[in-house]
Amino acid sequence: MIDFVKIIIKDLPKSILEANTLLDFYDNINIATGEIKTKNKAGNKISPFKKAEYKSLEFKIYDSGLITISGSLHKYWNEGKHNFNDFNLEAVLLVLQDLNTKFDIHPSKCVLKCLEVGINIEPPIPTNEILDNCFMHKTKPFEYKYNNDEGKFKQVQHSRYIIKLYNKGLQYKPKGFEISNEIMRFEIKYIKMQHLNEKGIFTIQDLINYGLKNFKIELINEWENVLFFENPIRLYPLVKKTDIKAVLNYKNPCFWTMLISNNQIKNYTYHKRRLKDMTTKYSEMNQSKVSEKISEKIEILNPIRLYPLLNMSKRIVFPIKTQEENTPKKDKVNSSICRVTGLSLKGQKTGSHFLSHTGLKLLYENDKMKFDFVLQKHLPKQYKNSDLETKIIQTAKSIRTKDCIAHIKQNKILQSNQSQMMFG
Repeated sequence: MIDFVKIIIKDLPKSILEANTLLDFYDNINIATGEIKTKNKAGNKISPFKKAEYKSLEFKIYDSGLITISGSLHKYWNEGKHNFNDFNLEAVLLVLQDLNTKFDIHPSKCVLKCLEVGINIEPPIPTNEILDNCFMHKTKPFEYKYNNDEGKFKQVQHSRYIIKLYNKGLQYKPKGFEISNEIMRFEIKYIKMQHLNEKGIFTIQDLINYGLKNFKIELINEWENVLFFENPIRLYPLVKKTDIKAVLNYKNPCFWTMLISNNQIKNYTYHKRRLKDMTTKYSEMNQSKVSEKISEKIEILNPIRLYPLLNMSKRIVFPIKTQEENTPKKDKVNSSICRVTGLSLKGQKTGSHFLSHTGLKLLYENDKMKFDFVLQKHLPKQYKNSDLETKIIQTAKSIRTKDCIAHIKQNKILQSNQSQMMFG
């Protein structure tokens, strides 16, 4: 789900990157004069820097000491070549692990300055048909854009974020990739961090801890904010001539932009609501079908909660169900997983929601590595040197407490989303 990022790296000596044999740094030179650039294209003064590239990521080291990285983590996963396939949570974690292993970059030190969150789906109708009939987002018109890397796409820019729509198949087929199905990408590009900061997201570590799956509501809401003309709306059930005339107006994007340019916001809202009603009655409801596909794909890419991203210098362990756990049994057993740790609650009472004293004891007896991992994350520091029984009791209490805190935070987020469905 993550694609483009721009991050500032904290607490990393530039000598570590400069000495890395995977990075070939060169100065930012003005080709015409041979001088180091001190101004950007807009003529504004900039601090001189040198840069290097690796698997689509651009590393910059400024003379001021600032270090930035920008580029697509999704493309990095694909050796810097493309981002039309799926990029699930496990792949994201492995990319972050790779960056830590190769460049000593830890997610908690990566301060986000720009972030793209989106999803690739196979749409119910041809992607180009969808793009052509996306007229507005909220009250701003979509514009077609083109660049060499992203190809042709449609976007709307707001003050703090950009909405983008792509035909990924069309983008990569000319580059020699074999793509047999339609691929549409819908994404939000956060260009100001205020909205993410309000969620407690400042670094990539925070982003992973928050959970990519929690962007599902936001992505669907923003897609539903698109004024999409279902083409063709079946005209024969429309008995009234005024309805037929309205549909003919609604299929013209200029009709909508004219309302906005003339500051007829109430009129715009009325006609948008009327179009939605007509679409519900007389169309194939493809916008709703896209929403369903977005929801389904996000669920697929973000399965059961993985272990929290703690120490990237250690191997990330993913909880995998054993064959025994996947085999149906006649006896009633607890097949749930812990809300906090993501571990199986097998062996505990049916209806349990988090690891208990009993579950931790079973974990200690059957999987010492996972047990140590849970203690590292959840055992309060003051009990670090206590006996095993005390450690288990205090860890179970800590897990229950974190479960309660997580619910309180989630309720606040949900209340905020309900009261402020739109942001800009």
